[in-house]
Amino acid sequence: MVDAWASADDVLTYTGEEASDGEVLRAQALIELFSGATYDAVVDSPRNLRHLKLAVAYQTAWMKYHPDIFLNVDVDSVSQDGHSHTPAHENAALCAPLATRCLRRLTWVQRPLRVRKRYGAYDYEDAGSRDSAVADDSRYWIPM
Repeated sequence: MVDAWASADDVLTYTGEEASDGEVLRAQALIELFSGATYDAVVDSPRNLRHLKLAVAYQTAWMKYHPDIFLNVDVDSVSQDGHSHTPAHENAALCAPLATRCLRRLTWVQRPLRVRKRYGAYDYEDAGSRDSAVADDSRYWIPM
């Protein structure tokens, strides 16, 4: 089998569902798409690898009951016979709910980008309205 974060045995262990190597690889391809990482790129932490293994296992089992996953058509909402359906998120029809939870726990997804101001830099939080050219000129104008 080609390198994958999970194996057919992992799918059976974590979900109780039998799976072939081909089904695992198809799930792996989707998890790579949703995670933004490839198998070769993720070697940084056991924690990430565990979450990716679980995501692939859950996605594999979920895809068995959603055989039309590769034939879906994007819609905003569905209404039929008085019942309506609105997906919980953009990829709800493509990604297993438990796989989505695992993907949210990846370190590169959890860590927000923090931009700190330079030491000694002026704090512009009290700058007021940025729409007023007159206010900007009178407060922060420095001749060249």
